[in-house]
Amino acid sequence: MASIKEAYDSTIGESFTGLKLLLWAIPLSYCRDIVASGHYDFISGCIVAVFAVLLLGFLAESANNASIKKEVLIPGINLLSMAYNGLKTILALGVYTAIAYFGGTFLCGLFDISADHAVLDMTAKIIIWLLLIAIPASGFIIYLRKLSLIDAYNIKRLGQVMGDTFIMFSYLIVKLGILTTLVIGFISYLFWMFVGFDNYLISYIWSIAILYNLVIGVNYFAQYSEELISLIEKREGKETIEAAKLY
Repeated sequence: MASIKEAYDSTIGESFTGLKLLLWAIPLSYCRDIVASGHYDFISGCIVAVFAVLLLGFLAESANNASIKKEVLIPGINLLSMAYNGLKTILALGVYTAIAYFGGTFLCGLFDISADHAVLDMTAKIIIWLLLIAIPASGFIIYLRKLSLIDAYNIKRLGQVMGDTFIMFSYLIVKLGILTTLVIGFISYLFWMFVGFDNYLISYIWSIAILYNLVIGVNYFAQYSEELISLIEKREGKETIEAAKLY
């Protein structure tokens, strides 16, 4: 059964994982500061866009390595391979992400609950977003096994995994959110008390936390993908055999 603990242990326990993520956290911290500032020119925008593509490729390759059970989970820095897989991932998940974004924006706009029921309004919107985010998340679960665009747009398979993906993704968000709050929240509190947030070190620490969460997340996705899709394929195989016997 897919386990966040197993995903955490396999990520932390791999040789040189810490060093690789520390290196990746440097450009992530820089790009995060650019986006957070809200003031960037064309060159800075291009740097952020290029890094986003590379990061997507990095995560896709990490998920695929975990899915096929490679000894090395975190890939080496092969920028051409990561750029290629990053662009391919955008194509694989772009339509699903657009559906989730515009669908969520539209549906949340229909809710105009009074301020007296703010908790109900927030709860409804969270459920809507989780349901719709399950669409690209399901696409990623299908895609990561072979990094195939054809597999990513297998609508039948998407429908088969979406319900389970919604539950899995919701659980993953809550679990990682709690872990991050406990660890990074405490560190951030110490910085706020004694140093303040206006420094590069805390931004770098946050970036490391983001990367660890992302890698643990895609590792968990890979475990879940193998279990869920293998189960579906076995079930389909049995149905095919039973149908053949009838003839």
